[in-house]
Amino acid sequence: MRSPRPLSLSSLRTVPLSERKKDCDERDFGAPYRGGGVLSDFLCSLPNLGAASDLFYLRDAIVAAYKNHHSVIVGCGGHVIAAGLSPLLCRLIEQKIITGLALTGDALLQDVEVAFSGHTVGYKDRDLVTGSFGVTEETGKLINDAINFAAIENLGIGKSVGQHLIDAGLRHLDHSVVATACRYGIPITVHPVIGADAFNLHPLAHGESLGAAGMRDFRLLAGMMAESSGGVLLNVASGVVLPRVFLQAVDAARNLGKTIENLNTAMIDPSVNGVAVGDVVGRLSQLGGKGYWLQGSREILLPLLFAAVLDVLGGDFDAQ
Repeated sequence: MRSPRPLSLSSLRTVPLSERKKDCDERDFGAPYRGGGVLSDFLCSLPNLGAASDLFYLRDAIVAAYKNHHSVIVGCGGHVIAAGLSPLLCRLIEQKIITGLALTGDALLQDVEVAFSGHTVGYKDRDLVTGSFGVTEETGKLINDAINFAAIENLGIGKSVGQHLIDAGLRHLDHSVVATACRYGIPITVHPVIGADAFNLHPLAHGESLGAAGMRDFRLLAGMMAESSGGVLLNVASGVVLPRVFLQAVDAARNLGKTIENLNTAMIDPSVNGVAVGDVVGRLSQLGGKGYWLQGSREILLPLLFAAVLDVLGGDFDAQ
């Protein structure tokens, strides 16, 4: 085999810059932000490219959904609550910008603990010696009492836990997403994973109740997705459970003959597996809308996104 020799580039063909396909022009460039401005000034300083461009498109989709009375459904993993974003979500529920919520079991657990204590509880250090990781008495009792009641009364987990929180009159209900959704009549569903969610280990937990109430919530989510045409679906900080649940809910609705069109979807997470992104951003966006993946910290991107939405709406939402 002959040894390779360096190629001469003297005869390489070049093309004029004018013939190259442009990605953007100077109108899309960013500009330095000048102190003393307002939020709209800051947003205008961002480049209309990459993640910033996706943020603007997603903002416009939410604004359009709100103005046309279409769905804005938000799915939350536990890190949304742990990141201190409960007050933001509660306010968006009150303003009727969010029309539906879906939570993982971990998000439910964290929300209830915020309602009890007014702070988030650390779960990073597992106590494998005593086996007491995450089995909090007050949290486990309220959640499982609510789930057992839900099974008897043919309710979902979200609605039943929300009502139990309100009835308990806890001090920090104003920071509870579940209680706020229940108070304002916003559908909220919970999708637990048996054995993975800490409240499953509480002595009051019953698999039959958990299955019955959880199935009720899945059916409610399928109904929400059946009415989601022209709306927006945001999945925040859940890379395993909710992407698959959303996909199954859409499949169920379409199997039953429901038409879902022009549904815009987004994943907000700094790092998530390709399957989850494919489900939310890829497969669900095949319904005629567009899909976006904002790869950054949810504690920055979620407030920024909805601040941009409210900046466009101004005072419009107060009149509706």
